[in-house]
Amino acid sequence: MAKAARYMRDESALDNGQAIEVGPEGDKFTITTRGFTTAYIDRLAALQRAAAIRLNTGLPPASTDRVTPDTLPPSVQDECQAQALAEKCLLDVSGLENMDGSPMTIEQFKDAIRKRANMGLLVLALQAAGSVGMASKALLEDAEKNSQPPSAG
Repeated sequence: MAKAARYMRDESALDNGQAIEVGPEGDKFTITTRGFTTAYIDRLAALQRAAAIRLNTGLPPASTDRVTPDTLPPSVQDECQAQALAEKCLLDVSGLENMDGSPMTIEQFKDAIRKRANMGLLVLALQAAGSVGMASKALLEDAEKNSQPPSAG
């Protein structure tokens, strides 16, 4: 039987952040991020609504080209996600270098994920935020199992 705890997250990590290692083997770096908090979800929804209004401005009322927050073009959706992530989730980045070899700051990383050419960084940041709280919840469950006294038998 499945355990609900396997699908639950550590709420403290979601709210306060967690360091998540990302990237391919041999080329990893660390993103410290909150998970997809209600602040992130609400900000994303607001950005999507604003984008839909912006795209629909000037279109005739009967236009078939109108978009809703749920039907934004993928490039606009990516912009909204990057901005919400930068504003509400991302806390730090380490182990990542700029093109000149200098360490990338969190502000540089936030700027980078907003650029279409850096889609790979946005994907890694989204994966990091999506995995916050999962590993620590599993570790906590394992620790609880290991700390239980053996049953008398």
